[in-house]
Amino acid sequence: MRRHLLVCAVVAVTLVFGLLVIGYGLSRSGSNDDRSTIATERWKSTADRGAGKGVWTLSKKAEGTVSVTGEWTYVGSVTCPFSAGSVMISGPSFSFTVTGTATDSSAPAGYQDSPFTLEVKGELRDGTGNGTYAITFSATGWPPGISGKWTATRTEGKGITE
Repeated sequence: MRRHLLVCAVVAVTLVFGLLVIGYGLSRSGSNDDRSTIATERWKSTADRGAGKGVWTLSKKAEGTVSVTGEWTYVGSVTCPFSAGSVMISGPSFSFTVTGTATDSSAPAGYQDSPFTLEVKGELRDGTGNGTYAITFSATGWPPGISGKWTATRTEGKGITE
């Protein structure tokens, strides 16, 4: 009986210690997505000579895919945050299409949010870029779409664009 209790106690202590070590390792290592990112670039853009602006983060995974997260702001009060968009890059040519929910804090109650789709196309070379964008909104009371031109500067990182 004593031997059985001793074996149970040793197994319990080993199990608790093992779980603590595994939990500590997982909390320090981050997610698999973080570990598979091999390059990151941050870009700051201006649209339509200052009427809009954006910040984008491009992330390249080990298998070669590039994703984008960020936020597009227009006329100071319309914000369009986005995440997990796919990026197409071929030489200096660059494009992405993202979706999300736009918010206009200056709009009347009941009209402040709208689903949106943002399409960005252009060229990125030597830390600068330019191109066109088109954003469409689908909620009642919102404009059907806005389009124009953007310029951008890479503010951090390298290894994804030319």
